[in-house]
Amino acid sequence: MVVSLRDLERIVETSRSRRFRIVVRFRDTKYLITIDGEIKATDINGSKVPWSRAFQQPPHVVLSAYKIDRIDVMCGDNLVASYGNLNDLVKSMDKHRC
Repeated sequence: MVVSLRDLERIVETSRSRRFRIVVRFRDTKYLITIDGEIKATDINGSKVPWSRAFQQPPHVVLSAYKIDRIDVMCGDNLVASYGNLNDLVKSMDKHRC
């Protein structure tokens, strides 16, 4: 799936306004994308890492090019929902709240 900047902006804004965290796990890398009102690269332990060390492209390109393993929607430490692709996440963004 190709992720547009508009979709990514909507995901970031919704996570900010509804106070939940989205964790995108990829199949072929040890780094994750965490969205919680901002987009950041994190390691498997949740520690922030420099974007340039984790990924070589901008966020919307990474989300389009890398194979997604799982997308978790978190409220604090509680798992609210899990998705296999961004399309399903985008379709259901309005139903998640913390």
